Amino acid sequence: MYILIIISIIIIIIIIKYKYEILDYIKKIKINENINYTNYYSKRDYLLTPTELKFYKLLKNITDKLGYSLFIQVPLYELVQHKRYTDFNKIRSKSIDFVITQKNCKILVCIELDDKTHNQYKRIKRDKFINKLFEDIGIKLIRVPVQNFYNVNELERKLLENI
Repeated sequence: MYILIIISIIIIIIIIKYKYEILDYIKKIKINENINYTNYYSKRDYLLTPTELKFYKLLKNITDKLGYSLFIQVPLYELVQHKRYTDFNKIRSKSIDFVITQKNCKILVCIELDDKTHNQYKRIKRDKFINKLFEDIGIKLIRVPVQNFYNVNELERKLLENI
């Protein structure tokens, strides 16, 4: 009888202790509500630039016709598995403009729309890294220079060659 009472008291103490530990943890992670985040961030009005949107619409028509899915601005870490944390650091802030997948989301090919920023030294270095990485791990990558007019048939042919 006494053993049951002692066990019950111990269980109650453990539950109370655990409850207070959780409450302390929640207090520690609570966001400072006095901070005005507009001092640090602002809303983007559009997900894509006008140039990217123009290309997206064209690409969307092609992928719909072919029965594929199209994703935009996909973080590189969603496409590539890293083996060490330091490897993750190299890819964590990079994204790929367009990713074409099968309907089950199996990756088929990635597309980078290269505008004038791709002529900058840092961007050239990034592009070389992405090119080599994708080549080594077997992800197909198509680079398309920004143009005023895109040949839809040529783009569709290029996609089909790489899928």
